[in-house]
Amino acid sequence: MKYIRKSICSLLLCVSMLAVLLTGCSGGKGTAATGDARILIATCAKGDAFRDMLIAALESACDEQGIGHDTVYAEQSAEQQVAQVKEAKSQGYTAVICRLIDVDTALQVERAADGLPVIFVNNCPDEGYLKADEYIYVASNESVAGSYQAQYVLDKLSGKSEINVMILQGEKTHSATKGRTEAAKRVLNESGKKINYLFQDYADWSPELGQEYFEIFNSTGRTVDCVISNNDSMAVGAIAGMEACGIDPATIVVCGVDATADACRLVKEGKMDFTVCQNAVNQANAAVDVAVLLSSGKSIKDYAGTSDTGYQVWVDFEKVDAANVDKYIK
Repeated sequence: MKYIRKSICSLLLCVSMLAVLLTGCSGGKGTAATGDARILIATCAKGDAFRDMLIAALESACDEQGIGHDTVYAEQSAEQQVAQVKEAKSQGYTAVICRLIDVDTALQVERAADGLPVIFVNNCPDEGYLKADEYIYVASNESVAGSYQAQYVLDKLSGKSEINVMILQGEKTHSATKGRTEAAKRVLNESGKKINYLFQDYADWSPELGQEYFEIFNSTGRTVDCVISNNDSMAVGAIAGMEACGIDPATIVVCGVDATADACRLVKEGKMDFTVCQNAVNQANAAVDVAVLLSSGKSIKDYAGTSDTGYQVWVDFEKVDAANVDKYIK
């Protein structure tokens, strides 16, 4: 009897040791402390202020939750991005968070994911490619940002019956470019004022192009009352162009989006009037939360910010001007 008990105890000890060893072997990179989620973050080249903040925030959100993750950069090659996503499932990832290089490749990315949930951020594909609890877009509603900008201009220039406008647009294929521009123009056009669009062109989020375009426009001898920029970097460039041309930026209403450090500094200095905070940390936290839920087979229908469609999660934009800019200066 003692022999049998001893054998059973030895067997239980071996099983326990084996379980510990197996747990140790599976506890490497990619195993989440909160579950089995492992996330591939697929994005394009570095260099854009907000996009870089968002990727860093996504990585931090994963780290804070103990979730395994890797980030891959496809530079500006949509084909490379599709190829990277295609390897995700075989490499053990449970979800993909993707900043699309080209919104027209959304279907290819989804097919490449081979059944893995895909959470798109910062560049929205056509809604026809989104699907509840499978293909989700997590971001801030771009039309809100454009509306905020236009309303600020109208309030600031309320005494004018005619407004000359310059619009600096982002990348032609980016969803934010269309959403922000169309909303801003709609609000301006519905104001009852005479709106003259004296300059509108794609400056591709670039401060250098923002400055170059303002200097080119100024050389025509015409003047604008406001500059509405799809992001802060182009607005910062436009202000540099004003200063290069000997124009006081305080005489032109300048509006951007993102509440970057440079933009907030210029708002504080009185050289820039308004920006809209696109909260990278909140967007990243939501995207990671959604990825974890979908990785475990759960629905996001009750997750805060989920739209009625079930395939969009909205994170609020925040207005920033001289009255509250100190809150956004780090």
